Amino acid sequence: MSVGSRIRALAAAWARHDHTLADTFLQDSSKFGLVEILKALTLLDSGRKVRECEKKMKRLELQPGKTKKKAMGKVKSNKDNLSAIKPPLGSMSGALARHVRRWVSRLTAEQLEFYALFFPPEPWKRLADLCHFNPKKDFKLPWFLPYCFGSVAPAGSMVRNCGHLTKENVNELVMTFDIPYAHIKPHKDSLTEETKARIALYTTDLDTLLWNYEDLACPATDKVIHDLLTSRSKVNLPYGKLMERLLTLKMMRQGSHRYQEDDWSSSGTSNDQEEDAPEKASFFDLLIPLAEKRLHEISVPLEPPVVVIGDASSSMGVAIRTSTIIASLLTALTSAKLVFFNGSNFEPDVLPETIPQVLDVATTVRASGCTAPAASLQPFYDRKEVVKTFIIVTDEEENTNSQGGYRFAPLFKKYSEEVYPAKMVFVSFLRGQHAEGQMVNALKLQGFDPLQFKLDSPRPDLTKLDNLLGLLSMGSKSFDEQVTEMEELLTQKGLEAINIQDEDKK
Repeated sequence: MSVGSRIRALAAAWARHDHTLADTFLQDSSKFGLVEILKALTLLDSGRKVRECEKKMKRLELQPGKTKKKAMGKVKSNKDNLSAIKPPLGSMSGALARHVRRWVSRLTAEQLEFYALFFPPEPWKRLADLCHFNPKKDFKLPWFLPYCFGSVAPAGSMVRNCGHLTKENVNELVMTFDIPYAHIKPHKDSLTEETKARIALYTTDLDTLLWNYEDLACPATDKVIHDLLTSRSKVNLPYGKLMERLLTLKMMRQGSHRYQEDDWSSSGTSNDQEEDAPEKASFFDLLIPLAEKRLHEISVPLEPPVVVIGDASSSMGVAIRTSTIIASLLTALTSAKLVFFNGSNFEPDVLPETIPQVLDVATTVRASGCTAPAASLQPFYDRKEVVKTFIIVTDEEENTNSQGGYRFAPLFKKYSEEVYPAKMVFVSFLRGQHAEGQMVNALKLQGFDPLQFKLDSPRPDLTKLDNLLGLLSMGSKSFDEQVTEMEELLTQKGLEAINIQDEDKK
């Protein structure tokens, strides 16, 4: 759900006085936090703001002398903007302010310190103006709200001490205070091994340690992560991020120097001289069963047969690792056939069905040669082989015909007319979310409307894999059935049904 949708959903729940629904939303702090609450309240308060603007306009009209056009124009512009977002129902009220104050009172001291360290104070000032907070009664840290309005944090507090964190004093401060790693990260290159070990010891969140493992890698960090995993601490990373972590860890253990943030996905060559370093990330094997379990829990109900086509041409550049792992995972999830192309079509040595096989394919396929996507479609056309869904993972920079002399779009049209009207899904690595892909445009000119999921080619982000899987599921018949089933469940049992289902999954 987009941020805008979350804001409108929360505002709608408050507008219809459905505080059970609103409280359910607010329990998910990762989706409904300060930003969503403030903007939802701003929507509901827009009616009052419109009336304020109308009063200002009347005062300006009644002023003796000529009304200043500039002042009137500014007020009218504000009124029009507020009228555009004003909901048909609901307003900011004292009762609603009490609900927000209860949400604030549940924030821990650690959470408030995090807000003070990493967020600008303006949103809190605006929220305070709407809800009239009591800094001592409503906040676990009595100094927090005054700090947002310009006061200095008390001596000895983490906020006071970390306000001037530098590469020169970072190690000293970390040995004294349990500073959140997000605040330390800009100075990661200055950390000593002793400091890394201390950060790992006081960082109880396993996800944070895994997410930032390259920065904190040392034997002590390995032991902390190993102990957390063996004590059955949960890994709550999105599945795409978990796979990216596994790929990075595997490359580190193989001695690759290409796992760094700005270069981990690069294509490399088969002649790279790299020494295995199996002592790194000694907990690696403990993560494999977790990823396998999550893999088997994912359902992508595409109608078989499915073929996944991966782009292994030189133009893929830094996206080659991400693209191959996406192609391999989709193959494992849909029991698909997997092929790759550069100037010609080829198959991987192993059809990936397990997480180790997915990682092997992702680390062995190299980017090379020209870009002839029709080369991978040509064999299915020549054999008249029925495929109901094609998924192509590519940057869409087609520059070469297949050996049969075809470009992708004309060949797909022939396949659809002569073999089977297959569904086409693109996972497109493009330069920006608003960029238009060459191959998708060519297919649209042929009368097709392929499903498309976009990734940024210079900085491909595997954390978006979960969104891709959701998009693929939405296009299936079973998704419509699940929506209908959930709608009926909510109608019969209300929101408690969701909580019951979540408990069952645990």
